[in-house]
Formats: sequence, structure tokens, C-alpha cells
Amino acid sequence: MTKQDIPRNSSIDRRTVLGLLSGSLATLAGCSEGLSDSSDGGGGNAGPPEEQSDYIEETSIEVVENGRQLALEVAVTDEIDPSLVSIITESGREFSSDYFSSGETRTRLSLTEGEDSYEPLPRGQHKLYLRGADVETEIPLELGTSFEFEEVIPGTEHPDFVDGSLGVVVRNVGQRTDAASQTLLDGETRSERFVPVEPGESVAVKFDFLLKDGPGICARADEAGEIAEIDHRLTVNFLWSDAVTVAQTIKYNNTDGCKKSLVGEPEVVTETSTETDT
Repeated sequence: MTKQDIPRNSSIDRRTVLGLLSGSLATLAGCSEGLSDSSDGGGGNAGPPEEQSDYIEETSIEVVENGRQLALEVAVTDEIDPSLVSIITESGREFSSDYFSSGETRTRLSLTEGEDSYEPLPRGQHKLYLRGADVETEIPLELGTSFEFEEVIPGTEHPDFVDGSLGVVVRNVGQRTDAASQTLLDGETRSERFVPVEPGESVAVKFDFLLKDGPGICARADEAGEIAEIDHRLTVNFLWSDAVTVAQTIKYNNTDGCKKSLVGEPEVVTETSTETDT
């Protein structure tokens, strides 16, 4: 198989890199010489990249740029002298890429802002394209997992939450990491922050100030201006998985300032998740 070498100079024009990548990937699709890893055929069941390739030591999803972005951190073995790693979408588009400096074996690739767009990498069956000394390979990179609702807790029960907040606890029951990206209260955006959740991990996603007491009259009080119980819908959205929505009743007590508290048990409204789109 004839290889096209991509220069290590990081100042190379990105369009030139994309053209070379497209040619290399087309060649890769047509022959297997020199490849030690291959796709599982897009069956939708691939685990993390380190389970698919001997060249990848580990991957993780990290919050970067003061919480504004997410990145895929990729660590490779030093025996291959890595030069380039890229995320190639299932449509064949280069989403993000980075060069390894001499001696480096770890780098980060953006997941929430592409090189030609400001949109996150979509859910789907993508590829990691890796080049190194005598190595040129594609590795499955699938996004999307399954979440289950566990409980609703007041902020006083969580060590990192301020009083007056509320947490919706969800558990990642799939095999890939995802991140909570947005909370909604009755369909309206409450907050937007990234909270990565690894397989088997449970996290509390915060709704700021939802239970915060305050002086004055409760906006949610009944006609008599005293006590009202309101059913709310709390939604947690994820980057690559289906949302989890629960109904939770909150009591608004205006007999002594505005006091808020949870009433009854939450009820799951929406909890359908799939590993990947097919």
C-alpha cells in the first residue's frame, strides 16, 4: 500500500491536511496492509478506543477552557512515535486534529467545537485516525450511552452544592462516557455546564437556587398568598444520549417568608436512551 506522508509542521494549511487525510482514508478503506486495527463494521457496540487498539493506552473526556469546552484526551504508546491524531466523523469529515511534538504521547481533541464549525461532535459511529512510525490506522470512536434516573436531592445533601440548589442524580449504565450539558425547568433552560459521567458512575446534576428560600411573597403561592404545591418537570440533557426528565413537586410556603421544600417522590417522565443512532 502506498502511503501519503503528512508533514509534522503544525503550520500546514488545514485544508491541505484534510485533503491528504481523505486520500489516506480512501486508501485505508481499500487495503489492510500495514494496519493493526480495523473497524468492527459499524455495528454500534464498540467500547472505548483503548479496547479497540493496542496503540491507544487510554482516552478520557475532560472539561477544558474554564468549563466552556469538552475535549477527548488521547494517550498512545511511545513505541509508534506518533505524529498525528484526528477525529473523522461517520460522514467522512475531519472534525478536529492535532500533531504530537517529538517525544509526546498525549494530546487533546475538541469534542464541542469543530475546526470548521462551532457545533459539538454529533452522536454516532466515528473514527480516530492515527499516524505514527510505520503505523496508519482507524479506530472506532462511538458516542452515546444510556442513563437511568436515581433520585432528586436538595443541595444540603451534596457536599459541593450550595444551599438552595437541587440535584438530579443520574447513573451511566452504558459502556461509554458522556456529559450532561444542560438543565431545563418546565422546558426552559436553567443552566448550561458540562458534567462528564463515566460508565458505572452516578452524578448529581445541579439546578441552581431552585429551593432557595427568600423574603417577601412567593411567586408560586396560591390565591390566598400562603401555600402552594407545584408540579415541575426537571430535565437533564446530554451531549450524545437521550434526556432524562422527572416530575417533582415543590411546596412554596409563604406563611413565614418564602420557604421551598420537596414534596413526595419524583416520577420519571422520559427515560429512553440508546447507545448510538442506527
